[in-house]
Amino acid sequence: MKTLYLFTTQYPYSTPESFLEEEIIYLSKKFDKVVILPFRDGKANMRMVPDNCEVVNIPLSSDRLKYNVCGVFHYKTAAVLTKEFFRSRVFMSGKRLKAWVSSARFLNNCLFDKKLQTLLKNLTKDDVCYFYWGTGQCLLSILLKGKVHLVSRFHGFWDLWEESYGGFHSLRSDVAHSLDKAIFIARKGEEYFKQRYPYASTAVYPLGTKDHGVQLDNPNDGIVRVISCSKIYPLKRVPLIFEALNSLTDYKIEWTHIGDGPDFERLKELIKEEKKEHISVILPGRMPNNKVLDYYSKHHFDMFVNMSTTEGVPVAIMEASSFGIPILATDVGSTSEEVPTEVGELLPANPTVTDICNKIRKLLRSSYNPRAFWSIHYNADKNYSDFAEMLYNL
Repeated sequence: MKTLYLFTTQYPYSTPESFLEEEIIYLSKKFDKVVILPFRDGKANMRMVPDNCEVVNIPLSSDRLKYNVCGVFHYKTAAVLTKEFFRSRVFMSGKRLKAWVSSARFLNNCLFDKKLQTLLKNLTKDDVCYFYWGTGQCLLSILLKGKVHLVSRFHGFWDLWEESYGGFHSLRSDVAHSLDKAIFIARKGEEYFKQRYPYASTAVYPLGTKDHGVQLDNPNDGIVRVISCSKIYPLKRVPLIFEALNSLTDYKIEWTHIGDGPDFERLKELIKEEKKEHISVILPGRMPNNKVLDYYSKHHFDMFVNMSTTEGVPVAIMEASSFGIPILATDVGSTSEEVPTEVGELLPANPTVTDICNKIRKLLRSSYNPRAFWSIHYNADKNYSDFAEMLYNL
């Protein structure tokens, strides 16, 4: 019997780690049993999991006083933590010291947790431990090296890019040595990691979205229909989308933005004060993901626009492409991997209104086939099947 141990932050509780809702289906089909280990309290809203999945809660941080006391010292981690302290000159930076202390507390608490230790002692060399994030629980790979197969995904901003933490991820070198495979959702992430840890065994297995069909045919009524979907706050620059579309007076435009956020009311005030006659605006607010996808299938859009200042691998672009909607996006993070020339157009990271308008005109004059590209590179059925196969065959 071959078992997969899936270490998560909160899944299957609440709403985070939504990609696992789809991925778990393929993992459960491949392995005899899947043990899911969320490290936060599971108190409500447990999502459905396949029948051969068992959920074992490991709420290490539920009692903060106990967590802090147990995190001070454990003889099994003393050597590796001391080595890291001097090797990485942790004492030279407040940020590094904070990251190092956080790692030490986590590892020591894992060793004091009887339920977790009992579970880990029963691992066999046929089993696979899969850490969904490249930080936190991934540190357990240091303690489990040689006892079981070890794999971790690395996504982006907070679990991969070391610049997000003052240029330092505590014990990252030890993790890179311990993993059978470090898995990346984009080539850019793998290249970044290999530059720093050339001895690591790496591979790229992108995330994916399900096939929900295609959008409606173009009604050819002279209206340019633009869709965007994101939280409304500074990182997403939604007002910039409005500003650009509002200046394109040579087109009749219908802009729909799905989402809300802290700047939603401010956006509505901006539209009320500055909207010109050539543009109509639809703001349905926040929608559940299934409603968003249903909305795409029942309308036609000439382009999907994303003006983010930073991205990992943007899911919203992946989803829009699957419906055959051409993409206009800023060239940040790994967006360029999702938006080659057959999918749409890329903008500089900090575009001007003129930049955006020129690209929109180019996009409206050109032909694209985003769905074909999505089908090859970001179809969940293919991507998650391939990934589960790789895990099983380690």
